Amino acid sequence: MNETEPCRAADDFTNDANTEVQRHLADPAWLVRGNPDHPEHDALGLRNPQGVQLPELAIIGGSQVYGEGLAPGQSWPAKLGQRMGGGVLNAGMAGWGSVQYAMAGEMLTALAPRRVIICLTPANDLAKAFNCARVSTAPLARSFFEPAWVKLPQPDYSAQFNAGRAVDQLSAENPALSHEDVLALLAQRGESDINPCVLDTSRFYLSEHTLLAMQDLEHPAIEAGLSITAKALAHLQRLSEKHYFSLTALLLPSREYLVSQRLEEVQVRDRESLERLGLVEAAVLAELRACCAALGMRCFDLTGFLKAFVGNRIHVQNSRQDLLSAKGCELLARFVRERVLPGTFVREPARSDMGAAVGGIYPSY
Repeated sequence: MNETEPCRAADDFTNDANTEVQRHLADPAWLVRGNPDHPEHDALGLRNPQGVQLPELAIIGGSQVYGEGLAPGQSWPAKLGQRMGGGVLNAGMAGWGSVQYAMAGEMLTALAPRRVIICLTPANDLAKAFNCARVSTAPLARSFFEPAWVKLPQPDYSAQFNAGRAVDQLSAENPALSHEDVLALLAQRGESDINPCVLDTSRFYLSEHTLLAMQDLEHPAIEAGLSITAKALAHLQRLSEKHYFSLTALLLPSREYLVSQRLEEVQVRDRESLERLGLVEAAVLAELRACCAALGMRCFDLTGFLKAFVGNRIHVQNSRQDLLSAKGCELLARFVRERVLPGTFVREPARSDMGAAVGGIYPSY
């Protein structure tokens, strides 16, 4: 699944080539959830093939946490678990946003993790939060939604759908062409949201128009999605206080945003749209940092750290998919192990007068 796509029903996800067991299931509350019967999933439908008993750390997020397109052991939670000698629960799922993160937090309290990391992806979470809170049957999701938002229009996803349609049509007309060749031809034709980009040793196709639509805070649905995300984070903070686990937020910027931070070095067809995307995503990141600060939640904005590596094949190559590669997952696991976890304060239920804050506000890296 493209991490920049809006929420989809489980039927839109394809089965794995080597199994007839559906990886994702439609669900009226979660919209999409993992299938517990899939061989890569645990009893909760999460991507922990061996299961994790009483995890030390649970990591909640979307496709980037799940490890979409990678083997189970290549996801960054799995790599982090290898570094820690176990005890790390992957609670990510393709298609989830901040509302499902709050729902997952409630579900995981039964496992009593000592630490929880929420991996927020600004390019996805606001739009997905609005959609989930609008249509989910879960009481928690519905509690985040304001009645006045019912008639708000959806963001304009036409660039994403048009690009997907162009890929499907050219592939059908030329079945001998590889997917990479299809993208290269469409890029030469100037297809929107198939923006060819070369940076150092990295080669990929950017979808900045879709990301603009999913983060435009001037659009009422995206503005509502930010409000919903703030409510979801506040709910998770209350859970951390009630169940005595530390809570940390990671802000994982889009590949397109990282490229926009190095425009002077990039070979790209459409610079102007990337510059606009850079301004828009910077505003969303700032709002999320402010939200975490207001809650007293530790927050790491990974922009400064990852922009130095975006040209070093940390994302899937020759693809429109904004997904971390195995190399990117290894880099992120190392960052979390060395810079995030050492400062994590684990709360103990011994005293009733413990303060609400889980930790200080940490700087961007």
